[in-house]
Amino acid sequence: MSVFAKDLGMIFRPPILNHIVNCMFAAALALSLPLITAANAAGEAFGEEADCGTCSKFEMIEPDSFTMGADVQGDQMGPDELPAVAITIVKPFMMAVTQVTRAQFSVFAEETGHRTRLGCWTYTQYGWAQDETADWRDPGFDQSESDPVVCVSREDALAYIAWASERDGATYRLPSEAEWHLASAANLPTPFWGTRYDVCNFGNVPDLTSKNKTAKAGEPCDDGALYTAPVASYQPNPNGLFDMIGNAWEWTTDCWIGSYEGLPTDGSPLTDPVCAEYALRGHSWTDAPGPVRPETRYSLSPIARQSMVSFRLAMDAPPPE
Repeated sequence: MSVFAKDLGMIFRPPILNHIVNCMFAAALALSLPLITAANAAGEAFGEEADCGTCSKFEMIEPDSFTMGADVQGDQMGPDELPAVAITIVKPFMMAVTQVTRAQFSVFAEETGHRTRLGCWTYTQYGWAQDETADWRDPGFDQSESDPVVCVSREDALAYIAWASERDGATYRLPSEAEWHLASAANLPTPFWGTRYDVCNFGNVPDLTSKNKTAKAGEPCDDGALYTAPVASYQPNPNGLFDMIGNAWEWTTDCWIGSYEGLPTDGSPLTDPVCAEYALRGHSWTDAPGPVRPETRYSLSPIARQSMVSFRLAMDAPPPE
């Protein structure tokens, strides 16, 4: 269990029985934009060259060298961010501009008959609890079709990826944690959004709206959303990606072992054939007290479903023409 998860107090460990943009929606997104004032920044991000209304649009992330973690634990760090590991990613890769939405996941579920087990860790009238009636269609709060799909396990995400890959003739995957780190601009010396007063311009995070409602503390700003927000409602990060801070945690390929020991230095994922938990990154609409940081890690069982967890697609960059 990640240190962040211990603070959050929201790890779901189900019983054995439970073991068992070319993007969307100029129209759908436009309907959601008035809900959040920061949304105007997203307006021109979606091209019109798509021939698939629910396919994802991608941005190319250029290779780079950077450091993940630190050798000395800082005030806001957990021990899972130790030690420092020098990473060099030598090839560009592609990252989806947005998280997978409810509309996109719905097409997959309808076409494949994929059924997620009922039950999701979500915010209820009694506080955070496992709600056995909740699922991605009804995570415990209202969502638009342009919101990120939540209450999806890592196994659900991989099933969607396999289907979308076959549909699009592509080889989609989850990003490695190192790829996610670089794509999120966590390699920069300071947060890309500036100060804590500015983060609400770039993401749906615990804020003054959610403080003492769905979160115990919040950033000193207002992003206008209590739960999830439609994807791309806020300004993009320096790599042209939306919601890389907040809205929903995102699954990665990496096995979580409680530290960065043994993390591959080439940007590939840390793997374990008997991995019990996987790393997530990005923060969400609700989190443990403390400032949001692009470096913060979270971990979950691959079968866990939580109402602040989603995913986005990655893939290798196509060869140059």
